[in-house]
Amino acid sequence: MFKQRALYSVVAAVLILAGACSSDGESGTTTSEVPGIVESEGLPPDDDQEGPPTGQDRSAELLGRWDVANYLLPDGGSFTNVVGEVPVFIEFGADGTISYHTGCNPGGTEFTTSGSYFLPKSALDDTPEGQAINIGPVFEQAEDGCDGFLGDQDRDLPANMSAATRFALDGDRLLLLDDFLLIEATRSG
Repeated sequence: MFKQRALYSVVAAVLILAGACSSDGESGTTTSEVPGIVESEGLPPDDDQEGPPTGQDRSAELLGRWDVANYLLPDGGSFTNVVGEVPVFIEFGADGTISYHTGCNPGGTEFTTSGSYFLPKSALDDTPEGQAINIGPVFEQAEDGCDGFLGDQDRDLPANMSAATRFALDGDRLLLLDDFLLIEATRSG
C-alpha cells in the first residue's frame, strides 16, 4: 500500500508543481498557495487511493477501545512494547472522553479532533498523514505506585497521549503522533 502510494505521490508531485497556484476551470480543482498541498474541496474521490479520500472527518472511527501495543520511550528513546499482566488500552467515547489503563493505573481525560483527514499526495509533501487531535489537558489517574518498567509505562503513556497532535488510521491500527510515532494500538476485538 505504501509503495503504491509513494509512486502515485511522486507523479502527483510533478503534476502539482507544474500547476502550482493555478486553477483548472474544467475540473474545478484548485491548488493552494503552498506547493504540494491540494485543497480537498471539490476534488473527486481518488479511485486508486485506499481508504477514505482526503478531506473527510474520520473522528468517528476513533470511537471504541484500542489495545496499546507499543509506545515511544521519552527523551528520544526507542519504541517499546507494553509490559505487565493487565491489558493496556485507550478508549475513546462519543462524549469526548478518554478512559485508559496503563497496566498499572486507570485514568481518563477529554479529547477533541479538528479539521479533516489528510493524505499527502506527494513524496515532496511534508504534511503528515492524519487528522488533528488534542488530548487532555489534565489526566485524572489513580495513584497506585508501580515499580520498574510498569511504573515507567504508567508515567510515559499518559505523557505520550497528551503530546499527540494528530491521529492516523490504517485499517484496525491507530497511530497517535506528533513529529514522531508516540503510540501504536490495534482495535480491540
